[in-house]
Amino acid sequence: MNRFFGLSHIFLLEIKRLLLGTKFMVEADVTDSCNLRCKHCYHFQDKKDLEKKEVPLEVWRKRFDELHNAGARFILLVGGEPALRKDILMLTDRIFPFVYVITNGTIKIPKEFKHRIYISIDGSQNTNDSIRGEGTFAKIMKNYSGDKRVVINMTIMKDNYKELEEIVKISRENSFRGVVCNIYTAIGVNTSLTIKEELRKEIINELKRVKSLYPNDLLLSKAMINWYKYPDHRDYCHWGDNAFHFDVSWKKRRCFGNNADCSNCGCLAGSFQSPIKMLSHPSEMLKIGFV
Repeated sequence: MNRFFGLSHIFLLEIKRLLLGTKFMVEADVTDSCNLRCKHCYHFQDKKDLEKKEVPLEVWRKRFDELHNAGARFILLVGGEPALRKDILMLTDRIFPFVYVITNGTIKIPKEFKHRIYISIDGSQNTNDSIRGEGTFAKIMKNYSGDKRVVINMTIMKDNYKELEEIVKISRENSFRGVVCNIYTAIGVNTSLTIKEELRKEIINELKRVKSLYPNDLLLSKAMINWYKYPDHRDYCHWGDNAFHFDVSWKKRRCFGNNADCSNCGCLAGSFQSPIKMLSHPSEMLKIGFV
């Protein structure tokens, strides 16, 4: 899909939503399984009723067809580890024009999947592996180095925020599209890593510094970085309010987890605010959103 056509298509869908109330964005867990247990991951801490059996592909086909018929065109696949369900990824490839996946990168997604892939990397090799497991960094590079579909997705925490510039260099060295960042947001009982006010100020300053050095590689606009400065978004969140959100059992929720601390949010999806607000950072959006 032509990138500029794709971006204009998103704006038209947003106008339709404003006029008719037709939601077109979807975020869904496609599996509760994962081959890693990352230290900061909310998935297994937030859920008491994990789906132990994989949902059959035909069930997913029915779900996705119903969403498409209702007007959904943009779908973000998460988990668990969505690359464990390559059949679902390829199914969405045939149904939705805009497909995105967040993956740990240790399982290679076939080249036939022609959409944006966000790979979670949380620091230099040693730092990343201390968070995500020994050998994960090397597996990611073996699977994806040189892959133009890839954007690095970094979760910023106290112990790794000073490695943001290193992550940007890793992106450049491996010919990825660039780097985006979430600031750690507590979900459920995992509050030990919550970002306090003074630390958030330091993180914002580092985001600004790295953006000034690598404006084409750190894919957060100045407007998005400023959004991160004010963490309390309980009054309004476009992503939470105006997208569909589902767990594996197809139960609705408001965001990636029902118990997210929206008073201290650092969610990348939230920082976009709305497709109309994307007009304030079109160059970043083109790299983030369209292959």
